[in-house]
Amino acid sequence: MELSLLLPGHCVIHGHQHGQHTSREGTPMTEATFIDLPVCDVHAHYLSEKVVSRLDRGTVRVQMETVEGVENSITANGMPVGATIHQLASVDGILEGMRAEGLEQRILSPPPFTFRYWEDPADGAALCRALNETLAAVVHEHNELLGLCTVPLQDTDAAIAELEHATRELGLAGVIVGTNVHGSNLADPRLEPFFSAAEAAGLPILVHPDFVPVVRLSDYYLINLVGMPVESATALSNLVFAGTLDRHPDLRFCFLHGGGAAPYLYGRWEVGWRVRTETRERIAKPPSDYLDLVYCDTLTHSPEALAYLVRVAGAERVVLGTDSPFDVREPDPRGHLVRAPGVTDEQRAQIERRSPHTWLTGEPAPAVEAGT
Repeated sequence: MELSLLLPGHCVIHGHQHGQHTSREGTPMTEATFIDLPVCDVHAHYLSEKVVSRLDRGTVRVQMETVEGVENSITANGMPVGATIHQLASVDGILEGMRAEGLEQRILSPPPFTFRYWEDPADGAALCRALNETLAAVVHEHNELLGLCTVPLQDTDAAIAELEHATRELGLAGVIVGTNVHGSNLADPRLEPFFSAAEAAGLPILVHPDFVPVVRLSDYYLINLVGMPVESATALSNLVFAGTLDRHPDLRFCFLHGGGAAPYLYGRWEVGWRVRTETRERIAKPPSDYLDLVYCDTLTHSPEALAYLVRVAGAERVVLGTDSPFDVREPDPRGHLVRAPGVTDEQRAQIERRSPHTWLTGEPAPAVEAGT
């Protein structure tokens, strides 16, 4: 019998009830308590072709061009972003990719080149509304898909209004934000009301780095390969040291690309907190106390790095992520976990099924069998 769990914004996560099983502690689990949760990819992108023309303006011009013989490739100021509009907009392609990768659920969000926080607030709000409406139309047609909204963070009131509309009226399950707002950190006090609204609504927040125009990263695609992981670490460290996580302990942030560079800097942050007075101005606890409050996805591109992430963060704070359909995606996300040395079947089940459920809903995940 199929079971649907209500998510924030009236979305559902699907599973199946089974007969009686026994938990690891030996406690019988009845049909009402045992749920086989779906294998869920929290990090994938969708963009309707209807919206692309609205991005061809301003500081970052997004266009469709022929790149290396591939038509309708998306570019940002002439730089290929690694996907075609067909890959981003084809629902059939999204579903076929899921089946090929052994996925049962995928959470879609607008790609980061749609974070146009530098735009006029009214234009930004209109763009976010179009992105959210086209995404909602897709996910409502397919039970395997959920969606995260985008909001115009350059205007806090408008961002809150769009968050409420997208989750309450359109039924999207949470929100995706960039790692900075036109150069301002996410810990900027101006964003406090937005985080309060998301926290009160119990919504998950996916934090996705954007391209940062640094001249030294302009060659060899380093703007992505190096710039994005550093952006994620910068955003998370500011949220920690500025006390944002203290003020909003119930926010559920997920940092992508394996948390970027952040997990490999935890020790340095800890030492800094002990020896530098400025790091203790707004937090009374060591940084490690806050790292248990955030999630990271599995997109490390290295089995050894993934094993380290699971060891440091704990499987309870790691979720499956692919970055589909971009060229830097993980094409075999479940195999990537299998290849991570020392990661157990139980931990894989946690990362593939239970952790995404808890990140989405804020509720403890029902029991799930390992090795499924």
